[in-house]
Amino acid sequence: MSAPLFDPDANPWPVGTDSFFQPRRAAFWLLAVLIVNGLFYTTQMFAMGFRVVPVTALLGSLVWGLYTLAFLLVFRTLDLLEQHPPEGYLLAFAWGGLGAVYFAAPANIAIQSLCAKLVSPEFAAVWGAAVAGPITEEFLKLAGVILLVLVARNQFQTYLSVLIVGAMAGLGFQVVENLSYTINASISFPLENQVSPVLVNLLTRGLLSGLWSHAAYTTIASFGIAWFLLHPERPMVARLGVALLCFALAWGMHFAWNSPLLENVLNDGYGEMAILLAIKGIPAMLAAALFWRVAAQENGAYLHSLASWFVPERELIRDDEWVRLGAPLQRYRIRRETGRDFGLRARLTRARLQREQLRLIRKAAVYGRGAQTLRHEVAIRRLRMRLALLTQPQASAVA
Repeated sequence: MSAPLFDPDANPWPVGTDSFFQPRRAAFWLLAVLIVNGLFYTTQMFAMGFRVVPVTALLGSLVWGLYTLAFLLVFRTLDLLEQHPPEGYLLAFAWGGLGAVYFAAPANIAIQSLCAKLVSPEFAAVWGAAVAGPITEEFLKLAGVILLVLVARNQFQTYLSVLIVGAMAGLGFQVVENLSYTINASISFPLENQVSPVLVNLLTRGLLSGLWSHAAYTTIASFGIAWFLLHPERPMVARLGVALLCFALAWGMHFAWNSPLLENVLNDGYGEMAILLAIKGIPAMLAAALFWRVAAQENGAYLHSLASWFVPERELIRDDEWVRLGAPLQRYRIRRETGRDFGLRARLTRARLQREQLRLIRKAAVYGRGAQTLRHEVAIRRLRMRLALLTQPQASAVA
């Protein structure tokens, strides 16, 4: 599953890449119109909450905003945000939180109504969410990923570049859905306390189920899209089969999460609720982690091939740094060890050095080496000198 190494005699690296601002492409305008439409819908949906329970609405917005920043901090720590420019992530998050939510809410109601008519009202009450949610929500979130690929096709050169966009779309849906549940719980809460619903939903929907919720499902489904895109040499039937299989896996994980399975066995207290959520959610987290691992390895092979061709100078990327290009956790461990041994400034300098190296590789792959990459080359040399000053004196003192 690794990316093919560069072959100068076969297909040269592309010169130029697509921006996410593509006013000449229909996919861009479709994405933009649906996001704006979802913005009006979401604003109206939350308007009553801000009027009736303003403390909950404001505090909930703050809490779930910080929750989003925590995920972004993890993504940045692992250098995942180096895959695309910021507008790509903004569009993905906005699609999940605005565009997908707009269509999912009425679609879920319609499917549950069909369940009540075709089976029974009791079935719809118990199993309606398990039937409707995965069908509408997984399809809609993934539709945003496909639209983004159609908007800026050349941005998606690796599995990881697709998975991170899928994770952002899932995160957007998850955050807006959680805020909606928080406000609705406060409106119907038996007490006048407007803070408790925020804390309860943060505990149950944020901490106990956040790692294996919508971001994980969309990551799983997005892997199928990535495999479809990056294996044009395979038969169309195989590519569609992998994409459908990944979507079915995400659907199954979501179905199990929404289903009432085991709720009659474990349903008392937060302790048993945590056990229930773990039993239902850990398989999704493990599946998403496996896909992230495969994507990171493939991304590493891709970066190695780019660096070997475009950045052969060892003073820009040393041998040990070259080995860690495809290993985000190893790069993080080096930063942590640097901070432990030489302080916070050294750790931050190491982090900036690593990111400048990634940006040099990617920009050189797009535009070639020259004036357009000089800024990154100068930054790498300057940061390396600064890091040496921050680390060598203390090392000498210890010796």
